[in-house]
Amino acid sequence: MTTEDTKKPHLVLNWTFDIPNNRLYIDIADDLTYEALQGGTLGYTKIYKGEKFHIDPTQWQETEKFWISENYGEIYGYFQPDHARVKPHPFWGWPQVCVNGLGPDNEYIDHMQRMQILLEGNDMSSIHTNNVTGDLYVTPDSGKTIYKRAGTTDVEYPPEINIPGSVWPDWPQACLMQPRTKGVQLSSYDELRVAGASEDTITLCMNKQWEAPKHPELQQFYVYPTV
Repeated sequence: MTTEDTKKPHLVLNWTFDIPNNRLYIDIADDLTYEALQGGTLGYTKIYKGEKFHIDPTQWQETEKFWISENYGEIYGYFQPDHARVKPHPFWGWPQVCVNGLGPDNEYIDHMQRMQILLEGNDMSSIHTNNVTGDLYVTPDSGKTIYKRAGTTDVEYPPEINIPGSVWPDWPQACLMQPRTKGVQLSSYDELRVAGASEDTITLCMNKQWEAPKHPELQQFYVYPTV
């Protein structure tokens, strides 16, 4: 960690994913909104003082995040890139290059300045995985509502990870590895049963006794489907 890291908080941006409208956006200020195009892989639409601008991925990394820092750093923190900043994943332990900084929890931030807990879907708790289809069933409210992150092969993982036949659950928000994710889909106890979940698991969900999500406060950054 550099000396600079100890002086200023790093830039953190909590993007909202409006799943029904497939819109990933953040309102920085009353007159400034960004929309990410396919997780930023196609760039960003900047709506500033009523005008629209296209920000390509290189501009976003090399100039735009510095501009946000200069104008809104007291609110959102400051962009402090460092390619030598490496930190192990808090659960899996693999090394992560944290070029874009560390969040207030001292963990990874991605290219869109999102915290690891948002990227990894901690707005919900996992219930059951269908190992054949790749579908992952999750709940935001201890089992009252069931959602599904559907299995997909539409990913950009490197070939050493994405071996032939691999199926991955849709990511909570679009990112570099899953830029076209659809997010969660509304599911049901019946679908959970067909997917192979045990009756004990389903009963716990129906009684709202499934474990709560680690970070329910992240639910404010989603518009979830209702049908």
